This record gives sequence, C-alpha cells and structure tokens, in this order.
Amino acid sequence: MYVSILAAMLVFGVVARPIVETLAPDLSVIGIRVVLNWVFVALVVGLVSWLGWWRKVRLTAPIASGGRRYLLVLAALLVVPLGVTLALTPAPFAVPEFTILDGQTLSTAGVVVLVVVGFALGAAVSEELLYRGVVLRSFESRGRIPAALAASVLFGASHLSLLAVGVPLSEVLLVSVLSAVSGIGLAAVAFRLGTLWPLVGWHFLQNSFPAFLTPEAMAVFVPVNVAVVLGVAILGTWLLWTDRNVRVADDEMQADTPTQPTGNRI
Repeated sequence: MYVSILAAMLVFGVVARPIVETLAPDLSVIGIRVVLNWVFVALVVGLVSWLGWWRKVRLTAPIASGGRRYLLVLAALLVVPLGVTLALTPAPFAVPEFTILDGQTLSTAGVVVLVVVGFALGAAVSEELLYRGVVLRSFESRGRIPAALAASVLFGASHLSLLAVGVPLSEVLLVSVLSAVSGIGLAAVAFRLGTLWPLVGWHFLQNSFPAFLTPEAMAVFVPVNVAVVLGVAILGTWLLWTDRNVRVADDEMQADTPTQPTGNRI
C-alpha cells in the first residue's frame, strides 16, 4: 500500500498541472496550486471514506490519558521559531502579492483567505489524514518504528511534487528533507496523543504564518525552524524506541479482545 500511495502522489504531481492548465488557462501559478491542493484534499478524503477508516485514523478521538504533555512538542514547533523571528526582526510581516487569474492582483483580504483557506487548511487536512492517518495506521501492526519511517519518508517524498508547479529545486529539496525529518517526531507524537485533530490544528498554523514573513524574517525563521525540527526528530526517535515493542494497533487489539473495557482506549 505504501508503494502504491507514493506512486499515486508522484503521478498526481506530474499529470495534474497540465490538466488544470488545459481546463483553466487563465489561472496563475498560484491559482493552479490552490486547485491542485484542494483536488488532493478530495482524493484523500475519498480514500479514507473508501477504506472506511474514519475511526481508525482517529481524526476526532479524545486525547489519550497522559498525552496532553505532548501538545507542548507541537507548541514548540510553532512558538520557538516564530518567537525568535519576532525578537530578531524589526519588521517581520508583510502581505505578499498573489494572483489567482493572470494579471489580477488580490486584495490584502483576498491574500489572507488564499493563504489560510487555499493553502494552509487544505494541506493540514489532506497531509495529516494521509500520512499520520492512513499510512501510519496501515503500518502500525508491524511496529511503531516501521510505521513512523514509512509515514515520514512518504511525507517528505510527496513534497517533490512541488517541482511540477514551478517551485525551485533547492527549496523543494529543503522542504522535502525537513518534512521527512519532522515526520519522525510527528509520528511519535501522534501515537502518544492517540488522536489526529491536534496535528491538523498544528499543521494549519504552521502553514499559515510563514507566507507573511518578510525575506529578512525568513532568514531568521528557517535556521531556527531547522534546529527545532531536529530536536523534535530526536525526541520522536527516543519515544519510538521506547515504544518499539508495541506492534499491534489499539483498535486491532480491541477486536481481538472484545470483553476488554473500552474506557481507556487510545
């Protein structure tokens, strides 16, 4: 299943852009990216529905007992890079100029909606459902370390599709590597939280504010973010090592022991 999903993501990244360009020739590159983003959302939601895995991916499950402390990991991924950037940059924010249709620049409100809804929300829903949902839970019965590796590698590799929408190779490689590395920590946090919705919220915020950072602010934000991501990856590796003997998903254990009380299920 992992290989099939990876192949599907790469094929989607290659063939979807020319199809959208043919159907909507007046769309700008940004407009094309928004359309592709939400087509991907529809495909992932369709995949989860087809599998009947809404419960298995734990999208709306409660936070596991003892799992709330790991919300601090998600908070650190947001607060530390942004806090350092704000402290070291005199004017960190600016509204970029974006167009949906060629030659028509969006208003400030339009840019905010584009970034928050067009990009951040769509990516948060689709990527968390797919990588920390479907892929992670597909491999969980083989052990949490293999599951985390599969999800993180696929998460990183999927960002190579940005090449198809004109993102420079150097930027794509950086994003892909950082995504794969951070995926280790995020997978470990997903296991400890026992639910997906905090990760969706984190991902939404993580994708929202960098679009409004000035080049000077980005020069501060990127290295600090890299350092924090590496720290979270190290923490995730340790957590996964302590969980290395956990080889069966909780819902599968529940199916095998129907008389077990369900009050403490993760």
